[in-house]
Amino acid sequence: MRPRAVITYVVTCLAVAGAATFMPCLEPIRITTCSSHEGCHWLLATSAPEITACKQAVAPRGAGYSDGLLAAAGTAAATTHAPFLVAAAATAKQDAANEARPDETGRGTPSAERCLYIPPGWADRVVYYHSFDTALDRPEINALGAKVALGDAALEAGLAGRGCRFAVDRKNKRGLALAGLALPLNRPWTLSLWWRLEEPMKAESGFQLLSMHGKGFMSNFVAGKGPWCALKEPTFVAQVYNWPGLSNVNDIYEGPAWVAPQAWHHTALVVSKGSSVRVFWDGALKADLSLRGRLLTSNDVIASAEFGPTGAALPMTLDEVMVLDVPLEADALRDYMTAVRQLAAVNVPVLAGP
Repeated sequence: MRPRAVITYVVTCLAVAGAATFMPCLEPIRITTCSSHEGCHWLLATSAPEITACKQAVAPRGAGYSDGLLAAAGTAAATTHAPFLVAAAATAKQDAANEARPDETGRGTPSAERCLYIPPGWADRVVYYHSFDTALDRPEINALGAKVALGDAALEAGLAGRGCRFAVDRKNKRGLALAGLALPLNRPWTLSLWWRLEEPMKAESGFQLLSMHGKGFMSNFVAGKGPWCALKEPTFVAQVYNWPGLSNVNDIYEGPAWVAPQAWHHTALVVSKGSSVRVFWDGALKADLSLRGRLLTSNDVIASAEFGPTGAALPMTLDEVMVLDVPLEADALRDYMTAVRQLAAVNVPVLAGP
């Protein structure tokens, strides 16, 4: 939905329903982020409870995005939000012919605006996106030109649509690996993923979540009970190691990391300002590392990244993997998590389509 259409709808609703009626829905809506028709569903997912009835019928899985919006409009016919959904559906129909562009392989590659679990305000900052709904080894967006490799994995039910289930893989010892990267660390980057353990943890359980590798590495993982650091139980760990001129950081002081199985969690690793590495778990800042010795420069380059288990002792499912060229903050991550959970709860499809 284009910005003009959004503004028109707001004016119409204010005129028909009155500001007092509509304002509860306006507060969480970021009008300026709705740059395409796919943004309309995001406004619904992040808006106030007053429009829950509209949201619940949006885009049932298997139906087209525009058809889903029309169905939602029918459900919401008695509310002031129906015109919004009808206008959004019309715009979606108009743009459906441009829903895919060919990539170098000749296969259709969706734009970020078609990927309904990418916030509209992030669309031009996403350089890698892998929902696993299209294919196990083919991301929907790969502006990095990354070479994708996986360990022992299979497509299973994910947070939204399908996800990537990793078995206990002691042979390949890898999760989702991206090679052939060239990410200079004088620029900001965010690595983001959703994950779920499939079996209960034990005191000795440990697993990798995120890591980036160049001349050194940056990582977030859980280490279990054992001789390493004399740990007595699963513990949160954030590390920055082996970068020339930088002091090594081994943060094991953020507490236990017991995680219940069959529950989805979100983790983000954010590099910014040439000296900051932060880790967020479920929207909360878990580690805030200030690098010492020098600033990161364009000569400090990430050549590969890994998401999920590397020889983990527990099976794990990943979903909605992203790399962005912007440093995300806690508020943005929490808003994102809330919207994704609400969209997934009502089976909004991963990709918009006719």
